Amino acid sequence: MVTHLVGKISTEDVNDWFNGFEQACQPFIAEGRKYKLLVDRKGYTPDHFSVQKAWKDKFFNETLLNHSKAIAFLLEEGEIMTYLQQSNTKESVKFFDHYEQALSWLKEYPV
Repeated sequence: MVTHLVGKISTEDVNDWFNGFEQACQPFIAEGRKYKLLVDRKGYTPDHFSVQKAWKDKFFNETLLNHSKAIAFLLEEGEIMTYLQQSNTKESVKFFDHYEQALSWLKEYPV
């Protein structure tokens, strides 16, 4: 599954994105199936500091995380990505700045 959240983003955009994302995931969750996920946030520009917190609160909920096999995040290279890479403790979550690398890692991640 691939999801994109890019461009100049408001809190309302995050809520709209998450509602669509959650609807797409519900069939997997209802059937007890797990999925691999690529989250494309390259080119994501929050219009206010509260947008990042809203996205984090929406996305990192236990239901979604518990039903994923692996998650690859595509981000702009920089301090935020470096911090996330260094602080990440989950083997099934990785951060990338190249789409092809993220997709390749997901495809190769054990089922």
